Amino acid sequence: MKKLEWLTKEEIKKRFESGRGVGRGLTYQPWIRIQEISSDGTSYRALSHTSGRVVHLLSKLEFLAFSLCDWNESITDIREQYPFDLETSLTVAEEAGIKHPKKGNKFHIFTTDLLLSYDSLENRRTAVQVKYIEDLMNKETVAKLEIERRCCLAKGIEWKLITELDIPHIQQANVDWMLGGKNLHLEKSFESQVMDLWYEIKDTPELKLAKACALYDRRHGQPTGNSLMLIRNAFAYRIFVFDISQPYQNLNCGDLISVSDNVNTGGLYAVG
Repeated sequence: MKKLEWLTKEEIKKRFESGRGVGRGLTYQPWIRIQEISSDGTSYRALSHTSGRVVHLLSKLEFLAFSLCDWNESITDIREQYPFDLETSLTVAEEAGIKHPKKGNKFHIFTTDLLLSYDSLENRRTAVQVKYIEDLMNKETVAKLEIERRCCLAKGIEWKLITELDIPHIQQANVDWMLGGKNLHLEKSFESQVMDLWYEIKDTPELKLAKACALYDRRHGQPTGNSLMLIRNAFAYRIFVFDISQPYQNLNCGDLISVSDNVNTGGLYAVG
C-alpha cells in the first residue's frame, strides 16, 4: 500500500475530487481498491447485498466483519475504506497531543474499514475498524487508532474496534459455509432447480436439512451432496435465509425462509 500510504495535500485533493471516498450506496467509491495495494495476506472483492455493489476488503478479518454486517437488515449502507479529510485528522491529532503521521510533505490519510449507515431519518453512523490483536501491541498503530476515534467523534460518528475475538464463532462458520460454496458460474436453470427442491423439502419441516437433501438426491438419481450444494448457493445468493446465530449443521427444513426466487449473480471471490 506504499503508493497510497503517503500523499501530498494536492494528491489528496485530487483523489477526493476524482470521487474516492465520496458517494453512497451504488455510487460510493472506496479510498483504496484492492488492485492498488500489495498485500501479504488475502484481499477480497465481495458483492454487497446491502449496497448492490462490489466492495473491497483488505483482509480475511475485514471480510468476516463485512459479511456479518451485510447480513444485518438494520444496516442500510456499508462504505469500506472510508477516508477522513486531512484537516480533521490534523486538528484532532494536535488537540490530543499525538504526532500526525507525515513524511516530508506527504501525509497519512486516515480511513476506517467499514462505515455503517442505519435508518436515514436518524442519520446514525458507525465506523468499524478491524484489527488483529497482535497489531494492537504496536504503539504507532494504537496512536493511529486514537486519531481515527477522535475523527469519528468530531464527525458525530460512533466508533467501534473489532478484533478476531469479537467475531462470533457460529456466525463466522455459517458465513464461511454459505459463501465458501458459492458458484460464480450458475446454470440458467439454477432458480428452477432451487424452487423444485424447496417445494419438496418444505413439507418435512422437522427433518434435518442435510438428510432431506440426501433423500432428494437419492429420489432423483443424482450424486449425493448435489442438493446440499444447491442449498448453499441459494443461501449465498439470498434466495433462502436462516437465523445465522444457529449452527448450519443443526438446520431443519423448517428453519429455511424463502425470500425470493430471483438471484443476483454479482460475483464474490477472493483474490490472493
